Amino acid sequence: MNSVSYSVMKTKEEFTTAFQKIAQPAVQALDERHPGLLDIGSAGAIYSKKTREAEGFLRLLWGYGPFYSQQSADETFDKLLKGICEGVNPDSPDYWGKIGHVDQLMVEMAPLAVFLVMNKEKVDSRLSERQHHYLVEWMNQINSFDTAQNNWLFFRVLVNVCLHKNYGMDTFVQIEKDFAKIETFYLGNGWYYDGVKVQIDYYISFAIHYYSLLYSVLFEAEDPQRSRILKERAAEFAQTFQHWFDDEGRGIPFGRSLTYRFAQSSFWSAMLFAKVEGFAPEKSKSLLSKNLAFWLSQDIFSPEGLLRVGYCYDDLVMSEEYNAPGSPYWSLKAFLVLALPEDDSTWSLPAACSESSADTAPTLIKEARMLLKKSSDGKEVQAFPVGQFVELHTHGEAKYGKFVYSTLFGFNVSKGLVGYEKGGFDNVLAVSERDNFYRVRTAFESYHTENTHVAVTWQPWADVVIQSCIIPFGQWHFRIHKINSERALNIRDGGFSVPYDGAETVQIQQTETRSFLDSAIGVSGVVNLSGQGQTGISARLANVNVLYNNVVFPYLNQDISKGETIICNAFLGDGQKKSSEIQDLPKAVVSDNKAVLTVGQEQKTIDLPFI
Repeated sequence: MNSVSYSVMKTKEEFTTAFQKIAQPAVQALDERHPGLLDIGSAGAIYSKKTREAEGFLRLLWGYGPFYSQQSADETFDKLLKGICEGVNPDSPDYWGKIGHVDQLMVEMAPLAVFLVMNKEKVDSRLSERQHHYLVEWMNQINSFDTAQNNWLFFRVLVNVCLHKNYGMDTFVQIEKDFAKIETFYLGNGWYYDGVKVQIDYYISFAIHYYSLLYSVLFEAEDPQRSRILKERAAEFAQTFQHWFDDEGRGIPFGRSLTYRFAQSSFWSAMLFAKVEGFAPEKSKSLLSKNLAFWLSQDIFSPEGLLRVGYCYDDLVMSEEYNAPGSPYWSLKAFLVLALPEDDSTWSLPAACSESSADTAPTLIKEARMLLKKSSDGKEVQAFPVGQFVELHTHGEAKYGKFVYSTLFGFNVSKGLVGYEKGGFDNVLAVSERDNFYRVRTAFESYHTENTHVAVTWQPWADVVIQSCIIPFGQWHFRIHKINSERALNIRDGGFSVPYDGAETVQIQQTETRSFLDSAIGVSGVVNLSGQGQTGISARLANVNVLYNNVVFPYLNQDISKGETIICNAFLGDGQKKSSEIQDLPKAVVSDNKAVLTVGQEQKTIDLPFI
């Protein structure tokens, strides 16, 4: 994975072929006796089996809506339409059902609504008056119940766009009401939060902006002023969101819903679809094409060609409680670009822009509460987030609370907090009362962001306050922890994970004060700059890293007493070097809330935001 060798897609034919490769196996898996239900796995979710199967079917429409808007109806179209008619028919045994407040079926109404708007004439010519009645009755349920107060509001907006455009219903009041709430999430510079101020992840791109751009095209005639504003915000957002991707096309693995995979590039597809000005369309196409090509090169399909839950491999360990077997088809949002006709100028744009990696200075996205750093060769992005945490989702502490996330090294989730070896504690400070029960950062007390560093204050116990400052420095980064504790603690500061596939695949160079792991993707290293404690290497961990199914990582281990302790460590994640090529080890002098950091001939002085 260190060097990408696949080709990227340029032409509409290539995009269409890729879409069919992904979607057709799922269509072929539909049972003709239950055409509106997709049953492709036995794993559960927090909603019923029928809803899981309805979800799997309806998510296919994210791709087939745009696809058929520029294609003639065929056998597959009629098969999908038959499934829709069965799903909305209350007299059918396969009826998707009545909904309630914050119902999962609200989510799945959105791709149906977009499919119907984009293919209105084809649908109208094939359905009876009664079938149209059932469609309206089923979708209109969403106007009688509460949605989640986040990106879910857009599901109702899109349904109401469909009810107005296809059926002439007056839905403007509800649309206006939902947009009034969505507007309260806006942070500026194109960024939103997703209903909760500490939740700023891929949902801003593949949900809020994606739906906004759909609206700005599908409802532009009815609401031109808002459509213009939504496009302007998307252009602003693109200026910084582009930094979430490395030159290989990989997006930062960060936050929830990673099993949606190439949905992470669907924003770029929406930018092309909506003809957004203010951001070069060739950049959008390059980011979309590279990301799709990367994902198509991963082992994410079953032998039958079906998407499975996981990230870069089958993995239920990292999944959320709302990830059912059909959930990954949310990723088909990336193919919105197929709604553009064959002669659209998008298809003549280059598939891959030449990226400039000369400027490797960190990029601060203040609204997203993170600092990003691209490697000198452009093949990796590291993100240093603070000020985010989502407690309601599985592995929230791992998906939002690590010190650094990398497109090359990924991150680990936990299999348990009892015993350090089960915790998957890469790139995080794990603390215990020397009882083998470890805590990591979940919530936080405060955070601080600068162009050179980020910091966060957190409390694993009420009488333990930890202030952590993270300072990127080339491929190194420094971590300075100021700990005020009323407890004697064991602390372990973890580094980057690397893939392990037998002893010969990872070479370990270890002393008491530093450890380096040479691997197939590069080197991970730690250096103890405080002169206390010792280094260690984790046990082999299976199915916890989102990129690699077996990993190890280095860490620094230290016991501390009650009172105030300041610890400084340096961590390396470098896909360009081996440990034998490292000539200059980092150095640090920390005093009076000031840190003087040195690597080779380069030196930085940082005023620490510690109290």
